[in-house]
Amino acid sequence: MTFGRVVGHAEAAARLARAAAEGRVPAAVLLVGPAGIGKRALADAFAARLLCAAPGTGGACGACAHCTRVAAGTHPDLHLLAREPERRDIRIEQVRELGRWLVLQPLMAARKVGVLDDAHCLSEQAQNALLKTLEEPPGAAVLVLVASAAALLLPTVRSRCQVVRLDPLPAAEVVRVLEASGVPAGQARELAPLAEGSPGRALALAGEAETRARACVLRDLPRLRELGADELSRTAQELSRGALDAGLATALAWYRDVLETAPAAADDVRRAARRLSPAALLRQLEAVYATIVALEKNANRMLAVETMLLSLRAIERGASATQAPPWKSAR
Repeated sequence: MTFGRVVGHAEAAARLARAAAEGRVPAAVLLVGPAGIGKRALADAFAARLLCAAPGTGGACGACAHCTRVAAGTHPDLHLLAREPERRDIRIEQVRELGRWLVLQPLMAARKVGVLDDAHCLSEQAQNALLKTLEEPPGAAVLVLVASAAALLLPTVRSRCQVVRLDPLPAAEVVRVLEASGVPAGQARELAPLAEGSPGRALALAGEAETRARACVLRDLPRLRELGADELSRTAQELSRGALDAGLATALAWYRDVLETAPAAADDVRRAARRLSPAALLRQLEAVYATIVALEKNANRMLAVETMLLSLRAIERGASATQAPPWKSAR
């Protein structure tokens, strides 16, 4: 992995490459930004550059013995720490093991590099254990933390890292990532607006189950106020048992499209814009966001989705357009 193969984030990549080239690499770097936007890819490229024996202006050479071992996942001076699949947090024992590894002398390269993925999943105890390493960093080691939410890290941890913030990617770059991953061009262009600048999220939306969830949402949201309780319940079951993330992302995109209606919008979007006020649409967006937050806190999927649909329908039935949509008032 080289900086040149990282899609987007050119400014952040240049900053890290410059620090490595000038020998001003901090003991700890925190890459922070929304999930799925390429933080881990940038961390891997930075780690490869730090270990490379013959780096160029674009980062690691990709051909030396160090790069070959990094690519194979066998470099003795590179350690990846990530959350175990069956757990919601990173254990304190994992952090202590990383700390013990970092203080050892490098075996092959001039330094050791530790990459701590999902750093926002560190428990408070694990963060306190990590703090000991950050306060007295080993001289021949660099620690790269990757986190989706800096606020979930203790202020004392953040303050001891050089923070590099990454932004969501433009839709065109999300399309590039999807096409490079084998997603057909038409589907890539359809998924990119739903991904909110996250190629990882877009790829997660590309499967068959995700396609069914999107179709379910697009079938029912335009006729939501006409649906009875039994139909809402069936829709909630269909979404909660399938690719719920894709369904919620589609719901967010639907309400945003209605809120920002343009003359060329689809007929069902324009009809929704005529009958719903901006205030009602914002309340519906808030209802979807609240459901996403509740599910992140392990709320019951079926109950959360059914409650959301009932709330969306109540807003739909009680709202009337108080303002002409932008495409109409601009005439």
